[in-house]
Amino acid sequence: MKKTTILLSGLLALSLNWSAFAQVSNGDFEDWTSGTPDDWTTIDSGISVSENTSIVYSGSSSAAITVNTTTQGSTDFRQTVSVTSGQTYTFSAWIYHTEGGVSARLYVDGYQNYSTPSTTGQWQQISYSYTASSTTSIEVGLRFYDQSGFDGSEVVYVDLFGPTTSSSSGGSSGGSSGSGLSNLSSYYSDAEGLSGYTLKTALYNIIKNHATQSYSDLWTFYSAYEYDTYYENDGTIIDIYSENPSGSDSYTFSAGSDQCGSYSGEGDCYNREHSFPRSWFGGAVSPMNTDVHHIFPTDGYVNAKRSSYPYGEVGSATYTSDNGSKLGSAASGLGYTGTVFEPIDEFKGDIARAYFYMATRYENVISGWQSNTTYGDAVLDGSSDQVFEDWFLAMLLEWNAQDPVSQKEIDRNEAAYSFQGNRNPFVDYPDFVTEIWGN
Repeated sequence: MKKTTILLSGLLALSLNWSAFAQVSNGDFEDWTSGTPDDWTTIDSGISVSENTSIVYSGSSSAAITVNTTTQGSTDFRQTVSVTSGQTYTFSAWIYHTEGGVSARLYVDGYQNYSTPSTTGQWQQISYSYTASSTTSIEVGLRFYDQSGFDGSEVVYVDLFGPTTSSSSGGSSGGSSGSGLSNLSSYYSDAEGLSGYTLKTALYNIIKNHATQSYSDLWTFYSAYEYDTYYENDGTIIDIYSENPSGSDSYTFSAGSDQCGSYSGEGDCYNREHSFPRSWFGGAVSPMNTDVHHIFPTDGYVNAKRSSYPYGEVGSATYTSDNGSKLGSAASGLGYTGTVFEPIDEFKGDIARAYFYMATRYENVISGWQSNTTYGDAVLDGSSDQVFEDWFLAMLLEWNAQDPVSQKEIDRNEAAYSFQGNRNPFVDYPDFVTEIWGN
């Protein structure tokens, strides 16, 4: 099954284009009459809603929703919105769990994605991409589900419920380089209105000093968050080197039992792939060596084939994995003539945004990595601003545009934030890429 494409993702879906939020009335929960949020027309009997001013994601108030029942059919919270035929909307909401005994589920013309109830004491986002088949009105909102440990009454805070729109489900979010983005979330407030390398440095200061985890903690992250709920939806580990996005996978991995280990061929086990090879930054050096934003679970055998070769576009393949990932000589016109490894199109944007993250998170040290290895030298230009050689930067920009941010990336970014305390800005705001490197 083809993954859902999200054009303006994560936090951008909530704050970049305020004109889109006219679709949802009072989605920021700033307007209340007699203790009831204006324009929310369905408030079921199993919940009560009140204004809250102490725990807010944005603005001065949020909705405090108290769930008082285990009868989930009595916990809906909705309003009606108008949608236009052929238009794609990314509906999303920010959720704050207090006890972990209740989950929130998006309603967008039907019941959609869930929040993670175990993530308590912090805001998390749930979102869903919806393409209107006709010009009509639909209902949107939330439903609340009791989970193990529910004690009969629990408060869940909700803020910034709203969609963005795009004219189709392909392409990138674009953006005019040099203008700077406005209406950023509070996490990125210090980057407001900036562009170019000044913006990059501001982002570095926002995401630096994350909580360094151990190398074994990556297994824990994978076991908790790296499940296939996007393609076959079979609960196996997502492996970007073996996943078949348009059909059945040739093989699958279970979270614990299939960790590498030794391997002699594809499908034997999965391990921890540094998409940005660790030899490039000097080996098992913290915090880069355990930074989950660039370390993905992958088939061990294919990972070994990739080795520390640069990513690139292959002209003549010497090895092709079961899902079509290739190793071989660089394609003519790439601007590089060595051996490269090419992932399938489905994950090229994911990798590009991981590299833009690395260029930003390690701005203070990355200029010194160029001389560590031959392959690193082929990719890195020895600077702390552009960071990448022209050929590689051009390819990353193309991959970023051709494979926009997916729901998988949004969810993984949120999980990484819980895991190590920082975010990938280029998943939250794809336009940051062109604001920094567009010229």
